[in-house]
Amino acid sequence: MTESRITLSTDTLSLGQQLKQSREALQLSIEDVAQKTNLKKSHIESLENDIFILQNVAPTFVRGYVRNYLRFLRLPEDLASSVNYGEVKIPKEVLHKTSAGKVVQRSQNLWVKYLTIFVLLAAIGMTLLWWWQDYQQEQENRDQFVNNAVPVETTPATNNTIEITSQETPTEPTAQTAAQAVENAENIAPVVEQTPAQAQSETFATVANVETNTTQTTPITATDVLAQSTAENAPNRVAPVAETAIGNDDLRIEITGKESWITVKGNQSKKSLAEKLYHNGEVLTFNGNEQYRLTIGAPANVKIYYKGQEVPLKIDGRVARIKLPLAQ
Repeated sequence: MTESRITLSTDTLSLGQQLKQSREALQLSIEDVAQKTNLKKSHIESLENDIFILQNVAPTFVRGYVRNYLRFLRLPEDLASSVNYGEVKIPKEVLHKTSAGKVVQRSQNLWVKYLTIFVLLAAIGMTLLWWWQDYQQEQENRDQFVNNAVPVETTPATNNTIEITSQETPTEPTAQTAAQAVENAENIAPVVEQTPAQAQSETFATVANVETNTTQTTPITATDVLAQSTAENAPNRVAPVAETAIGNDDLRIEITGKESWITVKGNQSKKSLAEKLYHNGEVLTFNGNEQYRLTIGAPANVKIYYKGQEVPLKIDGRVARIKLPLAQ
């Protein structure tokens, strides 16, 4: 009967009353409990009076105080969950909805992040590609300009050598023909000397024949042959000089190479007299201006004549800018 009464009494008592009753059963004062459990007296008194919402103390800490007090009094720790500590309990449905919203928001943020990174990489790649193409185009233009300038410097030398060889080759057969003519004249003389020994009656006739033969053979000498060969070659030598004759124009520009950009301006007029890309074989002539300003893109491909005299150009792979007449 006594045990049932005790259990009934404990069931009907609140948690604070159970704490106070267990402390008094152990004959401990509040000071003894505070000293052994390291709890404040005010907190112990509040817990024994069923005050589980303490000022300036978080609910989690209050729950820990209650469990520590129950453990000290050797009471079940499950009693700590039977009271409310002022905590707000959120329903599970609300928690599920908030977690799902966070997942969707994270997925959207991740998609936007990847898209931004892709756009930045594409912009950087296009910038690098544009720079590389511009660099390659600049290198190709520079190489093409150098290649157009170098062959023009070497081709006149080859042409001159060809002309010289063509002029020298005819001299060898002329010398050989002159030597053969001299040898033929020497061979004829002994034959003439042997003929008078055969018959005295034919002496005068042979002498007359020898005179006629000598008169026929004497013009064929080495000097005559050389003079004739030089006379034949003389028109060929004069021909290039005739080809290089220059007109009476004030300014004459000839494009001897592949191509070149040419700009011609007068001294007083701002308008260009000529400004475009000219190709091989084209000739420009200008009259009526005392002074000219020229811009030559490829000086190695151009010849300039001013007042019948050739203007020297500096060939260094750069654009030439000239004012005519040249400063003395």
